[in-house]
Order: sequence, then C-alpha cells, then structure tokens
Amino acid sequence: MKQPSVAHGSLLRKEFLSVLVIVANAFSWYFPLYVFFENALMTYIANFSTLLTAFSIHYVGVIGSAFAGTFLVKKFSSRSTFLSFWMLIGVASSAMLVALDTSNVTYLLLVSFILGFSLGLGFPSCFAFFGDYTFEENRGRLGGITFFVSGLGMLLIGLTASMFQNFALRMLFFTFWRGIGLVLFLLVKPRQENRQNVEASFKSVLFDKSLALYLVPWIMFCLVNFLEMPMLRAHANSLFEADISPLFSIAEFGIGGFVALICGAFADSVGRKREVIFGFIVLGIAYAVLGLFPETFFSWYLLIVLDGVAWGIFSLVFYMVVWADLARDRIKEKYYLVGILPFLISSYIRILFTPHAELGDVSTAFSLASFFLFLAVLPLLYAPETLSEKEIEKKRLRKYLEDVKKVKRKHEK
Repeated sequence: MKQPSVAHGSLLRKEFLSVLVIVANAFSWYFPLYVFFENALMTYIANFSTLLTAFSIHYVGVIGSAFAGTFLVKKFSSRSTFLSFWMLIGVASSAMLVALDTSNVTYLLLVSFILGFSLGLGFPSCFAFFGDYTFEENRGRLGGITFFVSGLGMLLIGLTASMFQNFALRMLFFTFWRGIGLVLFLLVKPRQENRQNVEASFKSVLFDKSLALYLVPWIMFCLVNFLEMPMLRAHANSLFEADISPLFSIAEFGIGGFVALICGAFADSVGRKREVIFGFIVLGIAYAVLGLFPETFFSWYLLIVLDGVAWGIFSLVFYMVVWADLARDRIKEKYYLVGILPFLISSYIRILFTPHAELGDVSTAFSLASFFLFLAVLPLLYAPETLSEKEIEKKRLRKYLEDVKKVKRKHEK
C-alpha cells in the first residue's frame, strides 16, 4: 500500500491537514461543551436521581455508539464519508441543546443520549484516521502537534464560550464551531484514503499481551485521576477559599498541550515506554508530596504543574500513539476503542463519586494515589517498546553523525 506523503516530513500536506482538522475540532467542540452541559445540569437539577439518570444515559450513548461505530464504519464507502456523517450528527446534537429545558426530563434525557451518541459514534474512527496517516517514525511528533492544537483549541473555545452568559448562546456557538469543522474537513479530506484492510477481532485485541501491559497502567491512572479529582477540588477550594478548578483545566489543556508538543519529538527518538514511565513517576511524586503536606500551598501548585505534565504525556501516548503502534497494519478502530474506554468509564465513575468527595481522609487518599501510580509502572517494565529498535538506533546514529559534523566544522575554523 502506498504511504501518503506526510510520512516524508511535510506537515502541511492535505492528508495531515484533514487529520488535524477532524481531531482538533472534535476535542475543542465536545469537551468544553460537555463542561458547560454538566455545570448546567448540576446547577439547575436538584434531584440527584434525575442527574444520575441523565449522565448514565449520556455515557451509555457514548460507549454504546463507540462500539456500534467500529462496525458501522465498514458500511460507508470511505472512512471520510463516515466521519463527515459523524460531524453532522454533532452539529445537530449541539443545536438540540440550544432549546434545553432542564424541567422537561424527557427532552433532557433524549439530549443527553444524543450528545453522547454524537461523540462516541465516530470517536474510534477519528483516532484511527490519525493512526492511518501517521507512521511509526513520525507518529509521536505528529501526535504532539495534533494534541497541542487540540489543547489550545479546547482552551480558546472554552474561554470564548464562557463569555456568553446565556446557555443557549453558548450551545449556538458550539453548533457553529462544529459546523466550521465539518466544512473544513470536507474541503481538505483526502481523495484516496490510506486505510488498512487487515481485520482485527475484539478477541485478538483483548488477548494481545502487549496491549494489556499498556492498558493496565492507563486504567490505573484513569481511576486514580477521576476518583481523586473531586476530592482534590473540594479540599483545594476550602484551602484556597476560592474555586481553583480553572487552574487544573489550564494545566491539563495549556501545560499538557505544550508538554505533548515537546514530548512528541522525544517519543520518536527515545520511544513511548520511557515517556510513560516518566509521567507516572512525576505524578506519583506530586501525590506523595501532597499526601505528606496537604495544607501547604507549594504542594498544590506542584501537583497542578506536574498534573499538566503527566496529562500531556499520557494524552500523547494513550490517546494518539500507542494503540496505532500496536495495531500496525490492522484496522485500528477496535484498538483505539479499547484504549479510550478507561477514560470514558472513569469519567462516569467520577460523577458517582463526586457527592462523597468530602467524606474521605485527604492525606490517606493522596498517599494511596501515589502508591497506585508507582505500582502502575510495574506492567510497563515488562511492556515492549512500540517504537522499533531499528528506528531508535537510526535516530541515534543520525544524531551522532550531526555531532561529528559540528565538531569537524569547529576544528576546521
């Protein structure tokens, strides 16, 4: 199969532009929109059972449609056509939120499901699209660029939407933004797709030992992150006497985006495994310090910064890179679906845990978080490096030759 030209270094070729547009638009559309949607429900719905039902239906829509999408994509003439259809559903679901009435429970539940459906249906294919237009030797670098643009987009779109005081106007803005993404994708989508055609069953994916050794640490991180986050924010708000939630968002989107951009290049030279281990270590240190000194401002600022660093590394590797590496020449939707499930399920668990966030002992909880994060490193020690040794050695040799040339030029002067 012919490789697309982006593999040879041009970042602005049409093929990669289509990848950048669809991934960045998906991130910057859904995640800020969901924050406003969740806040609206938390603010205006006092009945916890109604809230729980709405969020449950939403995540059933996300996960159920994600599974359905891995099979439905085969029914379309091309993945690009399927993704265009997916984005159109996103425009429609955003428009439905304009008329959201929290007192109308039936409409609320319907919109919750459709919003989840409009994310999940094409989410695995969106990432698989990225995987098919990147290759082992440049996937980290291109993934870093993609997540940096996505993180910047989430931050800017979220800030812009927050300037509208009216919920309906915010949803109208997100409808417009998703529509812009659809138009841009239609303009730049490739005429011929570099789509892999070797099928992979869910059984073969789930019983892939290499995948399991990366999946287990990712599950542990997602559980620790989403179980600790409500407790973190509750305790931090009481300590700072103000809502510091935006600082965590800035760390994850802002710091995380820059870290992903920088670490992308390293992921293509030193490998993915070392970066993930480093991410777990720095976050484990941050939680350990916080567990020992939970009332110290320095501990919290250290956590915010290191949380952003870890999110940048994990977002790069666990969203963008490692599942495509493991899939190799097989169809990648099912690999990416398995890879994003821990994030989706843990997001739902966070909602269940939030009402009980203030009941736990803070110091013990943070110390346990640190312990489990360090424990998550153990499977990674046995995991194979998904960047081939040949590529690592090739880049080491190239760097060595460049250093030799520099020394030679210096002596010639």
